[in-house]
Amino acid sequence: MQAISLWLAAAIVILTGWAIVKKYLKSKRTQRNTQPLQKYCALLSCVTAQALPEAAEKIVLRALKEKVSPLEIREIVYQCAPYVGIGRVQETMEGVNDAFKKAHIPLPLPTATTVTDKNRREAGEQMVMKLNGDRMKQILSQVAKDEYDLRVNDLYDFCFGDFYTRSGLSLKDRELVVFGAIAALGGCEAQLRSHIGANLREGTTKAQLVDALRVMLPSWDSREP
Repeated sequence: MQAISLWLAAAIVILTGWAIVKKYLKSKRTQRNTQPLQKYCALLSCVTAQALPEAAEKIVLRALKEKVSPLEIREIVYQCAPYVGIGRVQETMEGVNDAFKKAHIPLPLPTATTVTDKNRREAGEQMVMKLNGDRMKQILSQVAKDEYDLRVNDLYDFCFGDFYTRSGLSLKDRELVVFGAIAALGGCEAQLRSHIGANLREGTTKAQLVDALRVMLPSWDSREP
């Protein structure tokens, strides 16, 4: 947990610089820039990156009380899959489903899939370009031919085709989830910077990103989220 705190503090540094890190870590004010859904995008992406089902259960019960829908909760956790792995998502979903059962929410929830095997690549490519535009085209054009299938086609098919196209969360909120998951993983500063840019382009402010990191810090407050 201490290591995760250090990584998240490092993420704050990327956004704010060292001069005001201590202010954010010592301040006890409420996250004024973060709405309930965005708060739980941050919290659930953080515990999913760490595969913490018991923490997820507690967070989900709180989220439901704050009117975050079951579908939104599930999609937050699912959106982490391309970045943290299916195993961590599956483990976290055990806690999520336990919370749903305690709240008497019927399972399974409705599907959020919007693509088929035939159009997932095209839909994924369109999503990549929507988020990153010509910059991503230039980067992908430099990928070696023998790596293209893994680094580009799987990116289109799996990450963006299967997940970013799902219903239940806006693209803006999905980018916030990815930002939180990458920050919690640590050691992914280049990817973190890229998704900071994507978040800003989708309309999430710098202050909201900082607040998302602050609610994620495990050492921030001894109280439950």
